[in-house]
Amino acid sequence: MTTPDERTRALRLAGELLQDLVQDNEVPTTLRARVRGVLRHYPEEWQLRMMAEDWLRLGEPTFGLAPEPGRPDSLLTLKPSHG
Repeated sequence: MTTPDERTRALRLAGELLQDLVQDNEVPTTLRARVRGVLRHYPEEWQLRMMAEDWLRLGEPTFGLAPEPGRPDSLLTLKPSHG
């Protein structure tokens, strides 16, 4: 069974993978365009952290998200990027 912190980590790593794909010139242009479209609405790391904190605050992290052990709380202070 996937734990909430594992789910959070998977979402974060998926976002990093998407970022890598969109910046890789060896990836076909059409695929990079699709990835860019997904990233436009994909939560940033600071947003994932806030969602995880909200799940904990609500007391229902079982099927939601949870903070990753060892990840800094400073993610909450990051500014959203606009794009």
